[in-house]
Amino acid sequence: MSKVLLLSGLLTSLLLAGAAQAAEGDAAKGRLLAQEKCARCHNIEKGAAFKLQPPSFQAIAIYRTRQDIWGRIISPSPHSGMPDMMWALTPDQVQDAVAYITSLDTPVTLPQ
Repeated sequence: MSKVLLLSGLLTSLLLAGAAQAAEGDAAKGRLLAQEKCARCHNIEKGAAFKLQPPSFQAIAIYRTRQDIWGRIISPSPHSGMPDMMWALTPDQVQDAVAYITSLDTPVTLPQ
């Protein structure tokens, strides 16, 4: 079996396991983690500027599923510019980050 297939299988297993666990996590810990590791690029607060590049956490929460958020954290697209967090965060930290991001899933109220 080639190394690519082996790594692909491992990544798929991690993604599936993570997706199953992504419903858990501590949003308060996730917010602290986001302040430390994500705020340089992303707007991480609820009600912050709703931007697309890089997306604000509220935009991510509204338009992405928990499983998609988990997958994009541990294995971002190479074209996104986001660092590969798979080796930088523990599974519990990823769960906490997903919990925080999904806690922001409320529509943005636009001024009249």
